[in-house]
Parts: sequence; structure tokens; C-alpha cells
Amino acid sequence: MWAVHVGMRWHPEWYPGLTSNSPLIDFQLFIHNNFPGKCPIPCGVPMPQKWCHWPPAGNLTAPSVYDSEPNAIDAIDAIDAFGNDSNDSNVSNVSNVSNADMSNITIKVLTYNLFWWNLYRVRQGDGESAGKLMKAEIEEDRPFDVIGFQECEDGHRALEPVGLLHIYNVLQGPHAVCLAYRKDVWNLLTHGMEDVGEDMRSHYYGRRGVFWMRLEHYDTGRKLLFVNHHGPLEVNSGGECGGDSIANNIIHVIQNKSRPGDAIILVGDFNANAASRTVQALWKRMVMLHSGTSFGGVDNIFGNMDSSSVISRKNLGPGGSDHDALTATVTLGPVEAARVEAAVEAVDFLKAQPPGNEWQHFWCGQLETDVGYVPAEGSFLRVVKHKPHRGDSLDVAAPQRCCRLCQQDPRCRSWIWKDGGPSCEMYGAAPVEKEKVPGFVSGLSAAEATLQGGELALRALTSLRPT
Repeated sequence: MWAVHVGMRWHPEWYPGLTSNSPLIDFQLFIHNNFPGKCPIPCGVPMPQKWCHWPPAGNLTAPSVYDSEPNAIDAIDAIDAFGNDSNDSNVSNVSNVSNADMSNITIKVLTYNLFWWNLYRVRQGDGESAGKLMKAEIEEDRPFDVIGFQECEDGHRALEPVGLLHIYNVLQGPHAVCLAYRKDVWNLLTHGMEDVGEDMRSHYYGRRGVFWMRLEHYDTGRKLLFVNHHGPLEVNSGGECGGDSIANNIIHVIQNKSRPGDAIILVGDFNANAASRTVQALWKRMVMLHSGTSFGGVDNIFGNMDSSSVISRKNLGPGGSDHDALTATVTLGPVEAARVEAAVEAVDFLKAQPPGNEWQHFWCGQLETDVGYVPAEGSFLRVVKHKPHRGDSLDVAAPQRCCRLCQQDPRCRSWIWKDGGPSCEMYGAAPVEKEKVPGFVSGLSAAEATLQGGELALRALTSLRPT
């Protein structure tokens, strides 16, 4: 009522599309959509279908041991990111390569969130700390074949001051993500970007996507689809459409942009760790090759190759970022190495390093938007109504605050945040059922999500079926 009688009178610009004569239900819907937690969705207003709920994606396959037709140009190679015919630089440069010439190749991958606003804007590069970190690893071992940067506003700025730009071609994508590849080893066939999700309204920056490139190895003709993703907020939510949708949509894009026999590598700061539905869903579709430790392990590397193909994994440290740089090296072809159990290792890390209570060390086990949990009988613990003037323990303005209160109580295993108050209900057991409820956000404590993740990690894929 305040918006109708006071807000509209003094600040009509706050309510675009509304007038003083607009029905109350229109004001309520406007506030619900634009100011989370202030008003519930009006009764009788149907919940809109979210744009990021896509049809189920199919299954990926393993890379071929040999590319049987290295001179063939796939249809995808003749189309650029905008749907136009590719120019000559996008056409295969490999000629007269026989299967006998196609010995195993190794691919060294880097994923790195550069913390751009702080490291490059506030601290002006901090003496090129991130670049020096990458250069030191290259000098100690070998150059990265492909790089995926997140929170990257200018990939050239990260590489050029430390003398690495002569090694790489850099592609700048939307949503502050960048790609780079060794220009003396790989030929760019095509690249593009597609949105796959969107931040929760409680921590909204916008849509999130995947930025991809398809490359051809000069010496062997092998093809690589390299995909970079910066996931939606809140951490472990999967954003507005949830972790299952994010995972499904990523696989959709990979299927559409790859061809049978391609090696596929997916990297990024997923804003989701092993407790999340995003990562757990990806365990069923790809092989986890490496996982970091920042924010519980939100930086990850997945592939379609056997887990025994990993010949090296390193955590290079932060280099001035708030994330660690991760690198992994894989080989394509027959291998006789021990299998990497990256999914199990990721869960073991969560068990050893649970989230802290301070906001800089906090992350929630799981969050699900527009979902209400049906609690187990007798599991109710308490309800907290939003009264921030009475202290932090009664501030439940946003869902992550409800989760934080739950995680402060060792008895709490699940919670429900309800807008229009808001309020926070806590329960001592996982839910027995879930239902769609507009305006609700429900979730699991980190302890419960980790427990469930441990069971799923034991069934995580370590190989995909052959092409």
C-alpha cells in the first residue's frame, strides 16, 4: 500500500509501466519481480516458464583414438559464431595426415578466475602477479594449450605484460570471459557463445553463458571443443533455473557444437562445488578431471576422455586472485595410468574443509529457487521471522541468510525461505518431497549436501562410451 499511496506520488519513476490508477495486484507483481523478499507473488498469477528450462540433452561420447578423416571439413567448421560462412582462416590447414601419423597428443589446460575488479582495477595488476604465476608454470613445464579465464575483461592485459601474448591468440567473450589457445599448435575452426542460465534475484548480475571454441591440431588433425563457463549466483544454487538446468543446458551446447570423435574439455568457475546439483548432475554426463579448493571447490575441469588420461594436475595458487588457477594435462589415445577419482576427492575436501560462518568463507550447501520442501514428519526445529533491527540472528532478508542460520545449528539439515515477510524455517532432516512454490527458496545445509554428494560421487563417471 505504501507504494501505491506514497511511493508513486513522490517517485513515479520507481514504478515504470504503472500509474496511480494501476490495480493493486500490478503493484504487488512489480515489487515481487524487482525487489525480492518484499512481496509474495499475487494469488492466481501463474508462475512463468523460465527461459533456461531446456529439453533434456542427450549423452556425450568419448573422443576417438584417431580422426579417420583429418582432411574432411565438418559442416560446423564452415559456420562462424554468427552463422556466416567462415573465411579461409577457419578451414582445416591439415593436409595429407594418415592414421599412422596420428600419435597420441597431450593437451594442457588452464582455468583461472582473475578477480578482475579487484586485481586489475583496484590493485592495477598487483605487479602482474597473475601473469607471473602463469609464466612460472610455463617455464617450469610447458605452455598451456588452451586457457579459460573468468572475470576477464581483457585477456591481452593478463598475458601481454609478462611476455606471453606471442604464444596465444585471445578471444574476448561477453559476460567477462576469455579464451586463449596456442597459435603455433592449434588452428581455430569456429567459436561462439550461448547463455545457459541466470543469477538468482537475491544476488543478480545477469545471465551466464558458455564461451566455446573448436580447434584443430596442426600436426594430427585432432579436433578439440574447449568450453569456458562462469556459473550463476548464489553459489550452489544454479541460479534462477537451478543446477540441473545449468548442467543440462551446458551439455546441450556441447552436443550442438561438437562432432563425433572430438575431444571435449569444459572448464570454469561454476559458482558450484561438489555439494551442488550443478556439479553432481555433470558427474553423470562428463568425467571430472580436476577440482580446486576456492569456495569449497567451485573451479572445475571436466572432459569426455577417460579419467586415466590425466597425466598431471596442479593447483597453482591464487596469484593475486581470490580463486586458485588450476591446470590439468590429458593425453588422447591408449593409456595405462591409474584412474583419477576427482569427484570423490572433491567431496573429501568438503568434508575436511566445511564452510565458515564469516561471509568471506561462507557458502551454502544447496539452494533451489521457487521450490518448497515437504519436511519429514517431526523434523521441525524453528522459524525465524525477519526482524533485522534485533540483530544479525534475525536478519533473513535473503535466502543465503536463512541457509547461514541453518548451518550455524548442527541439528539443521534443510531450510525453507519464504518471501513476503520474509521468514526462514529450519528442519532437522532432508525433505521427503519437493514441490514448485513461487517465491520460496529451499535448500540443504552444507553437511547434508556433502553427505548426499558423497553417495553420488561414488557413481560419478570415469569414462564415456566410445564414439
